Amino acid sequence: MAGISKDIKAEIIAKVKAGQKVADLAKAYGISTKTIYNWLRGQVKEQVSWREYKRVMKENQQLKQILGVLTLELEKLKKRTETSTLLLEALPHLDKTLLADALGISR
Repeated sequence: MAGISKDIKAEIIAKVKAGQKVADLAKAYGISTKTIYNWLRGQVKEQVSWREYKRVMKENQQLKQILGVLTLELEKLKKRTETSTLLLEALPHLDKTLLADALGISR
């Protein structure tokens, strides 16, 4: 590592971050893949605690549940809207306000 300048090291890291394969860069620059991975690991600024990880995972699960409920409610609303549209087309003499109230939707 002492034989590799900071500029070359920065160049290699930038290329990895841009999507080039570590193995290809290691071969091109004549260094080991382990060296490049160690450089990348050294750039990690902050470790996440187990407690924080569990908190984020719990929050993620809760958000997924909320999304699921909202998705189901949206599907129900779409079905009610489709039903009311079909009823209005089939029975044009129905009062639209009464139908909307009966189906629990806005006109």
